[in-house]
Amino acid sequence: MITRRHLTRTVVGLLSAVAGLGACALVATLALDWAAGPAQHQLVLLAWVCGLVSAVLAVAAAQEHSDPDDDPRYLHTVVHGLVDEWRR
Repeated sequence: MITRRHLTRTVVGLLSAVAGLGACALVATLALDWAAGPAQHQLVLLAWVCGLVSAVLAVAAAQEHSDPDDDPRYLHTVVHGLVDEWRR
């Protein structure tokens, strides 16, 4: 039987995959030089946003466990670690 947590994990994982595929498509568009001028800068920004959203959603999907006793600060700790790495 599918529980609510399992369904949430599946939906968040699928959204992460869609965002990741969108980022890949945008990077391919940029690599093949199909966009020029101001549109290219917007595509670069959109590719970064899609990639970051995909990563955050993947971590959120991995955090959704069936055990409610798990540490709820896991996602916060991962994001904080990524921010620390970015600042180095």
